Order: sequence, then structure tokens, then C-alpha cells
Amino acid sequence: MGDTCCAPYSIGAVAKLIESKLGVFVHSVATGDGEWADQFSGFYGDVNDQVARVCAQLRNISQLAGGYNAVGFSQGGQFLRAVVQRCQHIGPPCRTLVTMGAQHQGVMNVPGCRTLPLNSSHGMCHLMQSMLGAGAYLPYVRDHVVQAQYFKDPLRLSEYAAYNPFLPDVNNERPGGAPARNPQYAANLANLRRLVLVRFSEDETVVPRDSAWFSFFDGASLVPLRELPLYKEDWLGLARLDRTKRLVFAEAPGVHMQFSLQWFADNVITPYLTRPPPKDDYSDDVSASS
Repeated sequence: MGDTCCAPYSIGAVAKLIESKLGVFVHSVATGDGEWADQFSGFYGDVNDQVARVCAQLRNISQLAGGYNAVGFSQGGQFLRAVVQRCQHIGPPCRTLVTMGAQHQGVMNVPGCRTLPLNSSHGMCHLMQSMLGAGAYLPYVRDHVVQAQYFKDPLRLSEYAAYNPFLPDVNNERPGGAPARNPQYAANLANLRRLVLVRFSEDETVVPRDSAWFSFFDGASLVPLRELPLYKEDWLGLARLDRTKRLVFAEAPGVHMQFSLQWFADNVITPYLTRPPPKDDYSDDVSASS
């Protein structure tokens, strides 16, 4: 939100860091053609179309044909998870997915603009805030404002499930119970070798901050992932990942998306991108459930 794929002071610097540390090919995902369009697409557009576009991008990159590791920053975390859930079985396969301050259980309050880069995105962000304030589930807002497509009001869950065009689907929580759920999503996510969920300790942009760990605020209290039906009934394969030690809950100090390159190198690249998890921590046979 507010950034672009290749800005030299932010995501571009992270990409260069990974390249220099690991000597690997790095593809930085863009959802718009050109810098301005890429920034605009972080606020306005159809997330389902954007996910389909990224799936097609990845399939056409020869360097990724044998599989890849992925890092999703902020809302890019749940969007990359959607890529895995919808496209893992048709390739290329994601091996490790790291999400940084993602909104896996959505947001219950309008995302803040304070921590965005100091560029034209602030005007886009304030317009997004005013539109969400008018009503996240109104037809125009829900179909055009990116943040509305993961807005989850705990006091209006029936409207969320019925009218939100993105998050209820990728979280397999559409009305109708098991028949309405997509078993391919669970099989594809369980096919990961590792899913790393990073929460920012002082996050005020993501409300609640524990959405980064799949926890959900039900209107009265915060419910941890392992106490939710999503986990207990394994709607997404998270319980399978957890049982085999492939689900990692990690924390970054400070506010949303404010970390140093050295911290990222020490706490993300080295432990999660440099080497695969120990062989006995996962089974290559998990794909058999798909």
C-alpha cells in the first residue's frame, strides 16, 4: 500500500539485498504497468484480477520454473497467499512464503496512512480512507477499493461474507459450510515447505495487529488462530502446516513495515530464505492431499 515494486528506497532495496546475500534471481511483483500505475493499484483495483495477473506473471518466468521462495509485505502478504492457494497446483510451486505484517484475517478499522512513504500515495490513501468510511460493503467501494476487499467488520460478518469479493473466498469462509469451501486452497497452502507469519510488535496500521498471525477480533476479544474453526477444521491447511512444524509465528519490533535492511537480513533472509527446513519437519507427500 503506497509503494511500488522497485522503488530504490524500499522494496527495490530489499530485492537488491536478497540478490546480494544469496546470489539468486529476484522478481519483484508489479500489479500495474509503470511506477504510478503500480502505486495506484495498491489502493484501487480488483484484487482477484491482480492475483490472476501475478499467477500468469510467475508462470512465464523461466528462472522460477523449478520453484521459488516469496516474501509478501503488508497487504502483499495475503495477496501472495492467494497466489499460492489458487495457483500452486499449476505452477510454479512456492516453497517458503514469508508474510510481513499481512492482514490475513482482514482489518476491522480503516488502514492508516502515517507510515507510508512520503510520496503521492498519501493523497490516494486519504481518498481510500474516506471511501471506506462511507461503507466498505457498498457496491462501488467493495469492487474498486483494494482495502475494502479485506475489510472485516466483526459486527457485520454476514455482510462481509456475502459482499466482500476477496477475503471470504481466500479464507474459505463463504456461507454454506464445507460444500462452499475450496479443498484445493487447503491442499495448495499445505504444500508449502514453510509459512512464516511475521507480526509487528507495535503495529497500529493493521487493526488488529494479530491479523498477521491469523488471529481474529470477534467484537469482544482477540481469538488466536488455534482456537478458530478455520484452524480446528483446517479450512486452509494451516493445521497441517502446524502439526509438521512448518508454520512459524515470528515478530518484528516496532511499527508497521519499519525495519532495517540489517534486521531483515538477520531475521528473514538467514533463517528462512537461505536454507529449507529440516527434512523431518515436513513431508513432500503433502501434495497427495490435493
